[in-house]
Amino acid sequence: MIQRLMVVAFGTATFLMVGADAVLVVLPRTTALPEVFGLRGMGALWGVVLTSLGGAIALRQPRNSVGWIFLLSGLFAPLLEAANEYAFYALVERGGTLPGGEWAVWLTQLSLPVAFFPMLTYLLLVFPNGQLPSARWRPVVWYTVSVIVAWTAAATLVFTPIGYALRLPNPVSLGFAIALDLTGQSLVAAILVGPAAILCAAALVYRFRGSQGVERQQLKWVAFAAVVVVVGIFLLPVSSGSKPLEITKQLALLVVPLAAGTAILRYRLYDIDLLIKRTLVYGSLTAVLGLVYVASVLLSQQLLRGLTGGSDIAVAGSTLLVVALFQPIRSRVQEFVDRRFYRARYDATRTIDAFSVRLRGDVDLDSVRADLISVIHDTIHPAHASVWLRRPR
Repeated sequence: MIQRLMVVAFGTATFLMVGADAVLVVLPRTTALPEVFGLRGMGALWGVVLTSLGGAIALRQPRNSVGWIFLLSGLFAPLLEAANEYAFYALVERGGTLPGGEWAVWLTQLSLPVAFFPMLTYLLLVFPNGQLPSARWRPVVWYTVSVIVAWTAAATLVFTPIGYALRLPNPVSLGFAIALDLTGQSLVAAILVGPAAILCAAALVYRFRGSQGVERQQLKWVAFAAVVVVVGIFLLPVSSGSKPLEITKQLALLVVPLAAGTAILRYRLYDIDLLIKRTLVYGSLTAVLGLVYVASVLLSQQLLRGLTGGSDIAVAGSTLLVVALFQPIRSRVQEFVDRRFYRARYDATRTIDAFSVRLRGDVDLDSVRADLISVIHDTIHPAHASVWLRRPR
């Protein structure tokens, strides 16, 4: 009952923050809005997604701390954006006539580490069942919690000026304020939280190496999502100033919590191994065909420049070449992926194919029966296998 009340409290507070954020984003303004990375309202989207996932996990598995981490981050993500929007509206649009502008800036300084640092560290340590991989990882827990608390306390009580878009003196002064710009604060955060994130990621790798069954499938979901995010960020390295790319990066980061929620709540809904296999096959196929297309266009244009006179014959020919190569390259890539990453399934498929070939010319019933039992043992490894034949009438 207490857990349900806490979920309701988190959900109510989050959606109040989401509503306030939405109102502040669409308020009419006479001054030019400051440039932000990505899309205004992304904090509200994070709040809705994380709170929905966290609430579902906490209601079904109250002892799983993953759900509570999602609920905490889901509350502070829209609070961060709403505080930032109110600070600009109160201090810039209204020239400081509205109260609490400097405290809104202080809230942004508080909300950022609370919203995202647990997701980057502690979540990796306890996913997917909310427990540590073993008791030996308890020092990592204490270190992780300590550095998050230390950074949050320093960011809100010691550093000055504070804020990420607006920079103001810290209204909470303890008498020994440390003046650091954004670069200096980011460096301190990296020094404190970076080792904790690395240790927690190592715990996830350790858990994966010793996992099996359901837990291994759940870990594959998060690992697959993390690879997708890293590859997406690597392929889009320069995005500042390009709104579509900035928004794409922000949306890509949502893939990890969505995968984690899917792994805990509905891990049987999709075959993650099949999804990984298809991604490997078609991702490699797209890369190979793209290289073939670009190389063939450039080469044919150089060779046929005197004959075609700059026409589109080279492009048309390259397109036809890519279409002709699609199926052969796909078969080769799929065979390589099966052989390299899915060896057991690859061997089983080859065994069944070989048995079907032998079956066409085998007329001895005892030989067929023995061969069939052998194939069953080699492919699915049952504890017992037998063949029942009905007596002829």
